[in-house]
Amino acid sequence: MKKFLVFAVIAAVAAVSCQKNEIPASDPGQGVPMKLIARIGDATKVTYEPDGNVLKANWEATETISVVTLNGSDELVAVDNFTSTGAAGRTKAEFTGTFTGGATPARVIVIYPALVYDGVQYYNTVPYTDYSGTERHALYNGEVGSMFIQGNFTQLKQTADNDASHLENYCIMSGVANTEDIKTNTLDATLSNHMIVLKVTATFPDALKGKTLSQMVINTTDDTDADKGWKRGYSWEYIDIPGNGGIWGAGSGYLSSWTLYSNIVIPATGVVTLYYVGFNFKDLDAGDKLKFTATVDATEYGPAVKTLASALSLDKGKIYRMTVTIP
Repeated sequence: MKKFLVFAVIAAVAAVSCQKNEIPASDPGQGVPMKLIARIGDATKVTYEPDGNVLKANWEATETISVVTLNGSDELVAVDNFTSTGAAGRTKAEFTGTFTGGATPARVIVIYPALVYDGVQYYNTVPYTDYSGTERHALYNGEVGSMFIQGNFTQLKQTADNDASHLENYCIMSGVANTEDIKTNTLDATLSNHMIVLKVTATFPDALKGKTLSQMVINTTDDTDADKGWKRGYSWEYIDIPGNGGIWGAGSGYLSSWTLYSNIVIPATGVVTLYYVGFNFKDLDAGDKLKFTATVDATEYGPAVKTLASALSLDKGKIYRMTVTIP
Protein backbone atom coordinates (compact mmCIF):
# COMPACT_ATOMS: atom_id res chain seq x y z
CA MET A 1 0.00 0.00 0.00
CA LYS A 2 1.26 3.41 -0.86
CA LYS A 3 1.30 5.78 2.08
CA PHE A 4 -0.70 8.37 0.13
CA LEU A 5 -2.99 6.05 -1.77
CA VAL A 6 -5.73 4.73 0.44
CA PHE A 7 -6.53 2.09 -2.16
CA ALA A 8 -9.88 0.91 -0.95
CA VAL A 9 -10.54 -0.53 -4.39
CA ILE A 10 -14.24 -1.24 -4.70
CA ALA A 11 -15.11 -3.67 -7.46
CA ALA A 12 -18.29 -1.90 -8.32
CA VAL A 13 -17.67 1.37 -10.22
CA ALA A 14 -18.39 4.99 -9.91
CA ALA A 15 -20.02 6.65 -6.98
CA VAL A 16 -23.06 7.73 -8.88
CA SER A 17 -26.33 6.61 -10.34
CA CYS A 18 -26.01 6.44 -14.12
CA GLN A 19 -28.33 8.77 -15.92
CA LYS A 20 -31.82 7.64 -16.82
CA ASN A 21 -32.57 7.69 -20.51
CA GLU A 22 -36.22 8.35 -21.13
CA ILE A 23 -35.67 8.92 -24.84
CA PRO A 24 -37.39 7.67 -27.96
CA ALA A 25 -36.06 4.66 -29.85
CA SER A 26 -34.22 5.27 -33.09
CA ASP A 27 -36.11 4.65 -36.34
CA PRO A 28 -36.22 0.83 -36.55
CA GLY A 29 -36.84 0.58 -40.30
CA GLN A 30 -37.54 -3.02 -41.29
CA GLY A 31 -36.86 -5.51 -38.53
CA VAL A 32 -38.17 -8.18 -36.18
CA PRO A 33 -39.43 -7.91 -32.59
CA MET A 34 -36.69 -8.88 -30.15
CA LYS A 35 -36.25 -9.31 -26.42
CA LEU A 36 -32.98 -8.36 -24.71
CA ILE A 37 -31.99 -9.58 -21.24
CA ALA A 38 -29.39 -7.17 -19.80
CA ARG A 39 -27.64 -8.14 -16.59
CA ILE A 40 -25.49 -6.09 -14.24
CA GLY A 41 -21.91 -7.36 -14.21
CA ASP A 42 -19.25 -7.06 -11.52
CA ALA A 43 -18.48 -3.53 -12.64
CA THR A 44 -21.44 -1.53 -13.80
CA LYS A 45 -23.99 1.11 -13.03
CA VAL A 46 -24.30 2.03 -9.39
CA THR A 47 -26.13 4.20 -6.91
CA TYR A 48 -24.10 6.65 -4.86
CA GLU A 49 -24.52 6.51 -1.11
CA PRO A 50 -23.78 9.68 0.91
CA ASP A 51 -20.76 8.28 2.76
CA GLY A 52 -19.02 7.49 -0.52
CA ASN A 53 -18.27 3.95 0.57
CA VAL A 54 -21.34 1.88 -0.23
CA LEU A 55 -21.82 1.18 -3.93
CA LYS A 56 -24.63 -1.00 -5.21
CA ALA A 57 -25.60 -2.06 -8.72
CA ASN A 58 -29.12 -1.50 -10.04
CA TRP A 59 -31.32 -0.50 -12.94
CA GLU A 60 -33.70 2.43 -12.63
CA ALA A 61 -37.43 2.01 -13.18
CA THR A 62 -37.36 3.12 -16.85
CA GLU A 63 -34.31 2.56 -19.04
CA THR A 64 -33.33 2.75 -22.72
CA ILE A 65 -30.37 0.88 -24.18
CA SER A 66 -28.85 0.53 -27.67
CA VAL A 67 -28.26 -2.69 -29.58
CA VAL A 68 -25.50 -2.02 -32.12
CA THR A 69 -24.93 -4.38 -35.05
CA LEU A 70 -21.52 -4.63 -36.75
CA ASN A 71 -20.43 -6.32 -39.98
CA GLY A 72 -17.30 -8.41 -40.49
CA SER A 73 -15.19 -5.25 -40.84
CA ASP A 74 -16.51 -3.88 -37.51
CA GLU A 75 -18.47 -1.21 -39.35
CA LEU A 76 -21.70 -0.03 -37.79
CA VAL A 77 -24.69 -1.52 -39.60
CA ALA A 78 -27.65 -0.66 -37.37
CA VAL A 79 -28.53 0.95 -34.03
CA ASP A 80 -31.77 -0.22 -32.42
CA ASN A 81 -33.01 1.22 -29.13
CA PHE A 82 -34.73 -1.08 -26.65
CA THR A 83 -36.72 -0.02 -23.58
CA SER A 84 -37.39 -1.55 -20.18
CA THR A 85 -39.71 -0.76 -17.30
CA GLY A 86 -39.81 -2.45 -13.92
CA ALA A 87 -38.97 -2.10 -10.26
CA ALA A 88 -36.11 0.28 -9.55
CA GLY A 89 -33.12 -1.53 -8.09
CA ARG A 90 -33.31 -4.68 -10.22
CA THR A 91 -30.00 -6.15 -11.45
CA LYS A 92 -31.53 -7.92 -14.47
CA ALA A 93 -33.82 -6.07 -16.86
CA GLU A 94 -35.86 -7.28 -19.84
CA PHE A 95 -35.76 -4.84 -22.76
CA THR A 96 -37.96 -5.01 -25.83
CA GLY A 97 -37.60 -3.45 -29.26
CA THR A 98 -37.25 -4.08 -32.98
CA PHE A 99 -33.97 -5.54 -34.23
CA THR A 100 -32.86 -4.41 -37.70
CA GLY A 101 -29.40 -5.97 -37.80
CA GLY A 102 -30.38 -8.92 -39.98
CA ALA A 103 -30.50 -12.68 -39.43
CA THR A 104 -26.75 -13.32 -39.39
CA PRO A 105 -24.81 -10.27 -38.11
CA ALA A 106 -21.08 -10.57 -37.53
CA ARG A 107 -21.29 -9.05 -34.07
CA VAL A 108 -23.81 -7.42 -31.78
CA ILE A 109 -22.86 -5.23 -28.83
CA VAL A 110 -25.06 -3.49 -26.29
CA ILE A 111 -24.28 0.09 -25.20
CA TYR A 112 -25.64 2.17 -22.31
CA PRO A 113 -26.66 4.98 -22.28
CA ALA A 114 -28.61 4.74 -25.49
CA LEU A 115 -27.53 6.39 -28.74
CA VAL A 116 -30.17 8.62 -30.33
CA TYR A 117 -30.29 9.39 -34.05
CA ASP A 118 -30.02 13.12 -34.75
CA GLY A 119 -32.28 12.82 -37.81
CA VAL A 120 -29.46 13.74 -40.18
CA GLN A 121 -26.37 11.55 -39.86
CA TYR A 122 -25.18 10.63 -36.38
CA TYR A 123 -26.11 8.66 -33.27
CA ASN A 124 -25.30 10.43 -29.98
CA THR A 125 -26.08 9.98 -26.30
CA VAL A 126 -28.33 12.55 -24.65
CA PRO A 127 -26.59 15.94 -24.27
CA TYR A 128 -25.25 17.48 -21.08
CA THR A 129 -23.67 20.84 -20.28
CA ASP A 130 -19.95 20.89 -19.52
CA TYR A 131 -17.98 23.18 -17.19
CA SER A 132 -17.92 26.00 -19.77
CA GLY A 133 -21.65 25.88 -20.49
CA THR A 134 -21.15 24.08 -23.82
CA GLU A 135 -23.53 21.28 -24.79
CA ARG A 136 -21.73 17.97 -25.30
CA HIS A 137 -22.40 14.26 -25.67
CA ALA A 138 -20.45 11.59 -23.82
CA LEU A 139 -20.66 9.43 -26.97
CA TYR A 140 -21.20 11.06 -30.35
CA ASN A 141 -20.80 10.79 -34.13
CA GLY A 142 -21.81 7.16 -34.37
CA GLU A 143 -22.47 6.70 -38.08
CA VAL A 144 -23.66 3.77 -40.18
CA GLY A 145 -20.68 2.54 -42.20
CA SER A 146 -18.11 3.87 -39.71
CA MET A 147 -15.90 1.89 -37.32
CA PHE A 148 -15.84 4.65 -34.72
CA ILE A 149 -18.03 6.20 -32.10
CA GLN A 150 -16.32 9.20 -30.52
CA GLY A 151 -16.42 10.33 -26.93
CA ASN A 152 -15.76 13.38 -24.82
CA PHE A 153 -14.69 12.85 -21.23
CA THR A 154 -12.42 15.78 -20.43
CA GLN A 155 -14.88 18.49 -19.43
CA LEU A 156 -15.90 17.47 -15.92
CA LYS A 157 -17.22 19.96 -13.40
CA GLN A 158 -18.14 19.26 -9.78
CA THR A 159 -20.39 21.90 -8.26
CA ALA A 160 -20.48 20.87 -4.60
CA ASP A 161 -18.16 19.31 -2.04
CA ASN A 162 -18.38 15.51 -1.90
CA ASP A 163 -20.95 15.46 -4.72
CA ALA A 164 -20.60 12.77 -7.38
CA SER A 165 -23.69 13.61 -9.43
CA HIS A 166 -21.61 14.94 -12.34
CA LEU A 167 -20.35 11.40 -13.01
CA GLU A 168 -23.71 10.31 -14.41
CA ASN A 169 -22.77 11.92 -17.72
CA TYR A 170 -19.85 9.52 -18.13
CA CYS A 171 -21.31 6.20 -17.03
CA ILE A 172 -20.60 4.14 -20.16
CA MET A 173 -21.48 0.42 -20.08
CA SER A 174 -21.26 -2.24 -22.74
CA GLY A 175 -21.57 -5.97 -23.31
CA VAL A 176 -21.50 -8.54 -26.09
CA ALA A 177 -24.62 -10.40 -27.19
CA ASN A 178 -24.55 -13.95 -28.59
CA THR A 179 -25.62 -13.65 -32.23
CA GLU A 180 -26.83 -17.27 -32.23
CA ASP A 181 -29.68 -16.21 -29.96
CA ILE A 182 -31.16 -14.01 -32.69
CA LYS A 183 -32.91 -16.99 -34.27
CA THR A 184 -34.95 -17.29 -31.03
CA ASN A 185 -35.81 -13.57 -31.10
CA THR A 186 -33.84 -13.12 -27.88
CA LEU A 187 -30.55 -11.45 -27.02
CA ASP A 188 -28.64 -11.74 -23.77
CA ALA A 189 -25.81 -9.51 -22.53
CA THR A 190 -23.93 -8.82 -19.32
CA LEU A 191 -22.81 -5.20 -19.15
CA SER A 192 -19.66 -3.87 -17.56
CA ASN A 193 -18.66 -0.28 -16.87
CA HIS A 194 -15.77 1.44 -18.64
CA MET A 195 -15.26 4.41 -16.36
CA ILE A 196 -12.69 4.65 -13.60
CA VAL A 197 -13.37 6.89 -10.61
CA LEU A 198 -10.74 8.60 -8.49
CA LYS A 199 -11.92 10.02 -5.17
CA VAL A 200 -9.48 12.69 -3.94
CA THR A 201 -9.66 14.06 -0.42
CA ALA A 202 -7.78 17.36 -0.47
CA THR A 203 -6.82 19.42 2.59
CA PHE A 204 -6.28 23.16 2.05
CA PRO A 205 -4.43 25.66 4.30
CA ASP A 206 -6.38 27.87 6.69
CA ALA A 207 -5.81 30.94 4.51
CA LEU A 208 -7.90 29.37 1.71
CA LYS A 209 -10.95 28.49 3.79
CA GLY A 210 -14.03 30.26 2.50
CA LYS A 211 -12.47 30.84 -0.91
CA THR A 212 -13.61 29.19 -4.16
CA LEU A 213 -11.84 26.19 -5.68
CA SER A 214 -12.26 26.43 -9.47
CA GLN A 215 -10.15 23.46 -10.55
CA MET A 216 -7.59 20.88 -9.51
CA VAL A 217 -5.14 19.33 -11.96
CA ILE A 218 -3.19 16.09 -11.48
CA ASN A 219 -0.08 15.84 -13.67
CA THR A 220 2.10 12.84 -14.27
CA THR A 221 5.89 12.80 -14.00
CA ASP A 222 6.72 14.51 -17.26
CA ASP A 223 4.17 16.87 -18.78
CA THR A 224 5.88 16.62 -22.17
CA ASP A 225 6.07 12.83 -22.41
CA ALA A 226 3.01 11.60 -24.31
CA ASP A 227 4.05 7.96 -23.86
CA LYS A 228 4.01 8.46 -20.11
CA GLY A 229 0.54 9.91 -20.21
CA TRP A 230 -1.91 9.68 -17.39
CA LYS A 231 -5.13 8.97 -19.31
CA ARG A 232 -6.49 8.66 -22.80
CA GLY A 233 -7.33 12.01 -24.33
CA TYR A 234 -8.70 13.66 -27.42
CA SER A 235 -11.39 11.52 -29.07
CA TRP A 236 -12.29 8.20 -27.57
CA GLU A 237 -12.80 6.41 -30.87
CA TYR A 238 -14.11 2.90 -30.69
CA ILE A 239 -16.69 0.39 -31.57
CA ASP A 240 -15.02 -2.58 -29.96
CA ILE A 241 -15.72 -1.32 -26.48
CA PRO A 242 -16.21 -4.70 -24.79
CA GLY A 243 -12.62 -5.70 -25.64
CA ASN A 244 -9.47 -3.84 -24.71
CA GLY A 245 -11.17 -0.49 -24.36
CA GLY A 246 -11.53 0.27 -28.02
CA ILE A 247 -9.92 0.74 -31.39
CA TRP A 248 -7.92 3.94 -31.18
CA GLY A 249 -7.85 6.22 -34.17
CA ALA A 250 -4.86 8.07 -35.59
CA GLY A 251 -4.14 11.31 -33.81
CA SER A 252 -5.42 10.16 -30.44
CA GLY A 253 -3.00 10.14 -27.55
CA TYR A 254 -2.55 10.19 -23.81
CA LEU A 255 -2.84 13.33 -21.72
CA SER A 256 -0.31 14.00 -18.98
CA SER A 257 -2.87 15.96 -16.95
CA TRP A 258 -6.23 15.11 -15.44
CA THR A 259 -8.36 18.18 -14.70
CA LEU A 260 -11.49 18.49 -12.60
CA TYR A 261 -13.24 21.85 -12.84
CA SER A 262 -15.33 22.94 -9.88
CA ASN A 263 -17.18 25.74 -8.15
CA ILE A 264 -16.69 24.79 -4.52
CA VAL A 265 -16.29 27.09 -1.54
CA ILE A 266 -13.65 25.51 0.69
CA PRO A 267 -15.39 24.75 4.01
CA ALA A 268 -14.22 25.63 7.51
CA THR A 269 -12.67 22.18 7.83
CA GLY A 270 -10.38 22.94 4.89
CA VAL A 271 -11.19 19.51 3.43
CA VAL A 272 -12.78 19.06 -0.01
CA THR A 273 -13.74 15.71 -1.55
CA LEU A 274 -13.46 15.56 -5.34
CA TYR A 275 -14.56 12.89 -7.82
CA TYR A 276 -12.64 12.43 -11.08
CA VAL A 277 -13.67 10.05 -13.85
CA GLY A 278 -11.55 8.72 -16.71
CA PHE A 279 -11.12 5.89 -19.20
CA ASN A 280 -8.21 3.76 -20.40
CA PHE A 281 -5.32 4.79 -18.22
CA LYS A 282 -1.75 3.74 -18.86
CA ASP A 283 0.17 2.05 -16.05
CA LEU A 284 2.55 4.20 -14.04
CA ASP A 285 5.81 2.87 -12.61
CA ALA A 286 7.24 2.88 -9.12
CA GLY A 287 9.06 6.16 -8.60
CA ASP A 288 6.78 8.13 -10.91
CA LYS A 289 5.45 11.36 -9.44
CA LEU A 290 1.97 12.85 -9.39
CA LYS A 291 1.66 16.62 -9.00
CA PHE A 292 -1.53 18.17 -7.60
CA THR A 293 -2.15 21.84 -8.42
CA ALA A 294 -5.24 23.77 -7.28
CA THR A 295 -6.68 27.06 -8.52
CA VAL A 296 -8.42 28.99 -5.76
CA ASP A 297 -9.86 32.48 -6.36
CA ALA A 298 -7.91 32.66 -9.65
CA THR A 299 -4.58 31.93 -7.90
CA GLU A 300 -2.66 28.70 -8.43
CA TYR A 301 -1.46 26.79 -5.37
CA GLY A 302 0.94 23.86 -5.21
CA PRO A 303 2.07 21.59 -6.55
CA ALA A 304 1.82 18.91 -3.92
CA VAL A 305 4.07 16.12 -5.20
CA LYS A 306 3.46 12.45 -4.45
CA THR A 307 5.92 9.72 -5.41
CA LEU A 308 4.58 6.28 -6.23
CA ALA A 309 6.08 3.65 -3.95
CA SER A 310 5.03 0.93 -6.39
CA ALA A 311 3.48 0.63 -9.84
CA LEU A 312 -0.03 1.97 -10.28
CA SER A 313 -2.61 0.40 -12.58
CA LEU A 314 -6.12 1.84 -12.75
CA ASP A 315 -8.67 -0.74 -13.85
CA LYS A 316 -12.08 -0.27 -15.45
CA GLY A 317 -15.09 -0.42 -13.19
CA LYS A 318 -13.32 0.49 -9.96
CA ILE A 319 -13.06 3.43 -7.62
CA TYR A 320 -9.69 4.47 -6.17
CA ARG A 321 -8.83 6.92 -3.41
CA MET A 322 -6.03 9.40 -2.83
CA THR A 323 -5.37 11.97 -0.12
CA VAL A 324 -3.34 15.13 -0.64
CA THR A 325 -2.46 18.30 1.26
CA ILE A 326 -2.19 21.43 -0.88
CA PRO A 327 0.64 23.74 0.23
